[in-house]
This record gives sequence, structure tokens and C-alpha cells, in this order.
Amino acid sequence: MPKYVLDPCVEEELWEIWNFIAQDNPDAATRVIEAAHTTFKTLAATPGLGRTRFVRNPRLREVRSWRITGYENYLIFYRAVADGIQVNHVYHGAQDIETLLGKSHPN
Repeated sequence: MPKYVLDPCVEEELWEIWNFIAQDNPDAATRVIEAAHTTFKTLAATPGLGRTRFVRNPRLREVRSWRITGYENYLIFYRAVADGIQVNHVYHGAQDIETLLGKSHPN
């Protein structure tokens, strides 16, 4: 069965998303995070979804992006690996994505 692996920074990014949304609606915040994990599973099963992003950071070669299902403002950045996907980042689409991806730190 395909699986997904989260880079360490993704847990923090999801926590920040949850905290931001939870200021107004904790239940909605939880739904977004649950949808993210559901989308991770979908991407693991079909890792060719999304579009390839070309960024300068060599750690993110062949990174793809896909929106969290049902929450189109949130983007998942991931790469296909042997048995599924590796999730590199989850960002709100209003952020400066190119700068964020360019500044990603190696793990």
C-alpha cells in the first residue's frame, strides 16, 4: 500500500495552519488538517497528480504541487518516492511560494 512521509517542517506548517484557522473556528481547523492527510493518501496512491514546480533549491527537484481537497487555498508540495510520496511543505496559496520554496532548508 502506498504511503506518505512528512518532512519534519510539515508538522509545524500544519500546526500553524490549524492555529490560524482555530482562532475563529477550531472545528474548521481540524477539518482542514484531516483533509490534508486524506489528500496525502490520495497523492501517495497517484503521485503523478499536480504540476511540477521548478525551483532553485536542489532539495526540491521534481517537486509537485496539489491543493488540499476541499480547501483550494492550501497547497501541498511533494515528491514521488519508491513507495508513495514525501511531503515537503504545505503552504497557503497567498504566500510567496517561490520565495518559500527557494529558502527551504535541507533536512
